[in-house]
Amino acid sequence: MVNVFLKFTRILKNGTIYYLFDGFENVKSRWELPCEYLSGPHFAAWNGILLYSYGITVKTLPPGSIISENEYVELMKLIDIGKKRLDEIQDKMEV
Repeated sequence: MVNVFLKFTRILKNGTIYYLFDGFENVKSRWELPCEYLSGPHFAAWNGILLYSYGITVKTLPPGSIISENEYVELMKLIDIGKKRLDEIQDKMEV
């Protein structure tokens, strides 16, 4: 299992911490990240752009985008959920 899906650089801007999205690292295809299309939190990769949602609206995160520390923490929680889902999917495929 790949440990790193996304690459961020932590930056300090006007005394506040932000995260610069540099892009994908160790993602072989745009469908490597699991996505639930109907409801709930989900994320997917599409041509170098991260698409993610907490169930309300879909957000896009192209390389070079800057997000707040709170957004970064919430996104990392969403990524962890996705990694667990990917493990479950891969375990089912091996049976």
